[in-house]
Amino acid sequence: MSTATEETFEFKTEIKELMHLIVHTLYSHKEIFLRELLSNASDALSKVQFEALTNTDLYDKEQSLDITLTLDEKEKLLVVEDTGIGMTREQLIKEIGTIAHSGTKRFVKELAENAEKDNPKSLPEVIGQFGVGFYSAFMVADKVTVDTKSMEKDAPGVTWESDGTGSYTVKESERRKRGTTITLHLKKDAKEFTQKDRISSLVEQYSNYLPFPVLLGEEELNKHEALWRKQPKEVKEDEYKEFYKQISNDWQEPLLTQHFSGDAPVQFSAVLYAPKIAPTEYYGQDPTEHGLKLYVKRVFIQDDCKAMLPRFLRFLRGVVESEDLPLNVGREAIQNDANITKINKVLTKKYLAALKKMSSKEEENYLAFWAQFGRFIKEGIYSDTTYKDKLMPLLRFNTTKQTDKPSGSLKDYVANKKEDQKVIYYAIGERLELLRRSPHLELFLRNDIEVILLTEPMDDMLFSQMGDYEEMKFINVESGDLELPEDLKKEIEDVEVSDELTKLKDKIKEVLSEQVTEVRFSKALTDSPCHFYNASGGMSHNVRKLMFSGNDMGMGMPGIPLKRDLEINPDHPYVKTLSGRLENDSIDEQIKMLYHLASLLEGSLEEPQELAGLIMPLLR
Repeated sequence: MSTATEETFEFKTEIKELMHLIVHTLYSHKEIFLRELLSNASDALSKVQFEALTNTDLYDKEQSLDITLTLDEKEKLLVVEDTGIGMTREQLIKEIGTIAHSGTKRFVKELAENAEKDNPKSLPEVIGQFGVGFYSAFMVADKVTVDTKSMEKDAPGVTWESDGTGSYTVKESERRKRGTTITLHLKKDAKEFTQKDRISSLVEQYSNYLPFPVLLGEEELNKHEALWRKQPKEVKEDEYKEFYKQISNDWQEPLLTQHFSGDAPVQFSAVLYAPKIAPTEYYGQDPTEHGLKLYVKRVFIQDDCKAMLPRFLRFLRGVVESEDLPLNVGREAIQNDANITKINKVLTKKYLAALKKMSSKEEENYLAFWAQFGRFIKEGIYSDTTYKDKLMPLLRFNTTKQTDKPSGSLKDYVANKKEDQKVIYYAIGERLELLRRSPHLELFLRNDIEVILLTEPMDDMLFSQMGDYEEMKFINVESGDLELPEDLKKEIEDVEVSDELTKLKDKIKEVLSEQVTEVRFSKALTDSPCHFYNASGGMSHNVRKLMFSGNDMGMGMPGIPLKRDLEINPDHPYVKTLSGRLENDSIDEQIKMLYHLASLLEGSLEEPQELAGLIMPLLR
């Protein structure tokens, strides 16, 4: 103790350790200190604003509620001053001198116990836990001075000062203005925080939506009313577009905007945007990252909060704010908070419900969304079964019955199915124009049965994991068992063939023994002589091609033989001609041509040199 009015206190050992953690480990970016100090100042203003409603003896009651920043480059000073509730000498020692104690936490508890039950909206928005956030100032300052005057009328002003090492001093101050002034004596490497542009950008980034003015000279640095806190009917379309460009750095307008709020089981408000153009993949990698900004009680917390939405919605941009999340030492790891999980579930359900409504009432807008982000919806089905039932109605496809755009839904398909049709048929290929000419579709086109047409690499995985839709399972048209309506099944499988055709089948199995496992006759084909099928429901040719052809990324397994199953059209002229040439010397070559023809019809060619050798004699 040095004088009667000035006292020196030693930090307790555990507090020294905690302060060291805060200064050197707690935050990934040292500029966070400004967010903390501004949050604490806003907290103090919220408290005095509430007190002013009922406390007639409130000191300095007519003073404006604001936060003032002062920069002094020459002296390397940054000053943060508020006109908030202030502190008495005892409060200063207890609230700041003891990091583990939270004045705000106590204040909220007392407020909740004494607040009028019939007027809950009068509760102020309290921000932060003062002690911990305050000490982040020592990341950039080698000395911090706090000068404060309490709202209590007769309480003297008091000054706290420390270099953040082992001790702090407390003495009486001549201050007469209610509130708190924090002066940071900046370190040599923190001179940037005396620059107006630097401070302005930090306020915009972290504290733009605090409910009180943040002033730098005559300039007000922050906005008071957060767009996402307004009622949607109060926000103009141009405001949404401007805000999107501000937070996304995208020069284009958003494709889709959704404004949500929730009260139970957790309170939050959000504005979500889908960009006009989805990011493209490069080298097989998806560059899309989560773009949601997280605010807690108007204070910016995180720029890319991955825990706020499931991964398949990572393309969304926007802002989410909650009143129920903690604003304390855990800000950097806030995604572990249980309330984040609750927000994730509510926000996801709301967004998917909005998409469903849009898909039924605004078809053109939804199809524009689907064209850009359909792959993310598909990803959600096969990677996260939690939302499969909500995502499946959002799927859109090309089908054999519509040719202009992928507008078909599963609901539409079921409505258009044949009376005795019990399954949903789909076909997979590389390009739509080739797929429409696939021999696998001949049976279905001939009998007016709709087939879903798929051309994206993930579609095979997607449909193999879809399960059922309205008690109808999904079957690839390449399957050996198509589970056709009974009358159609009898028609194509009740095949009577001549002895010559039976001998041809045996000859085909002999000549193609290295390439073919099964050979069968069927009347499923109309114009084509043959095609491959999957006798046991094995992998489609699309998956087979990815796995066994090899590619630039080194993902294939070239050189591994995979036998096929071959279906022959007994009524095709070429097949009939072959059955009459079994004794011909060139029958083996002609049968090999049949195999290559099946490969070409599915859009692949495995042995081009052999095919060229078979064609050359015909050309001569």
